[in-house]
Amino acid sequence: MRPDVLRLHRFYASPLGQTVGALVSDRLRGLLARRPGGVTVGLGYALPYLDAIEHREADTEGRYLAFMPAQQGVCHWPSALESRTALVEDYHLPMPDSSVDRFILAHALEHANRPKHMLREIWRVLAPGGQIVLIVPNRRRSWSALDVTPFGHGRPYSKAQLYELMSEQMLPPEGWDTALMLPPFTWPGGARIVRYGERVVHALGRNLGGVLLVCAQKQVYGALPKASKAVRGMPVLTGPGAGA
Repeated sequence: MRPDVLRLHRFYASPLGQTVGALVSDRLRGLLARRPGGVTVGLGYALPYLDAIEHREADTEGRYLAFMPAQQGVCHWPSALESRTALVEDYHLPMPDSSVDRFILAHALEHANRPKHMLREIWRVLAPGGQIVLIVPNRRRSWSALDVTPFGHGRPYSKAQLYELMSEQMLPPEGWDTALMLPPFTWPGGARIVRYGERVVHALGRNLGGVLLVCAQKQVYGALPKASKAVRGMPVLTGPGAGA
C-alpha cells in the first residue's frame, strides 16, 4: 500500500525522518552532477532532498520542481514561497521532450505498477545527457522489511535488479551508493543512534545500506545509415534517434 502525502510529511517531520533526510541527502550530493541554470524535478516525495540540493547549490537561475503522483496526493512546497509542486500521472508527465536536466526519484519506483513505463517516460523528458538518481529501498536490508517507515512499503529492489531495469530503458547506471546503514530505530533516541552509526558502518561496506541510490545519464542511440535501396519486407527503424 502506497503511503499518502500526509503520512510521508509526518515521517520526515519526525526525528527519525529528519535524520533519514539528512543522511540520504549527503549520499545524493555525492552522485548528483551540478547543472547550473538547469531544471531539476523530484518525482514521488522528494521534498527533503530537493530542499538539501537547492540549499547547497544556491542556483538562482535553476528551477526545482516537485511532481507527486495522483495516488499519493500533493502538498505545498516550498513553505515560504509560491508552490512549485504538481499532481501528475506517473506515466504521463506534463513536460515536453528533452526539457529536464535532472530527475530525483524518491518513494516512486517501488510503487510503480509499470516501472519500465515510468523510466521510459522519464527518458522522454530528460535532456540528452540528463541525469537521473533513484532512491529505492534495498530488498536485502531491514528498512524494506519493516513497515514503520515509508521505505517498508512497495516493491524493494536489489542493486542488480535496478541495474538491469535501468539499462533496458537506455539509462545505463554510472554510479551507486547506499545510506541508512543501521535499522530504523523508532524508540526515543533511536534517530541519534542511526545518525552517529552511519559513517562507521558505511566504511565497512556500502552493501549494508537500507536504501540504494543509483545514478544514470540519458543515453541516445543513433540510427543505422539508410541503405541506397529499400528492401521490401524489411522493418522500419523507429524510436529515439531514428531520424538522425
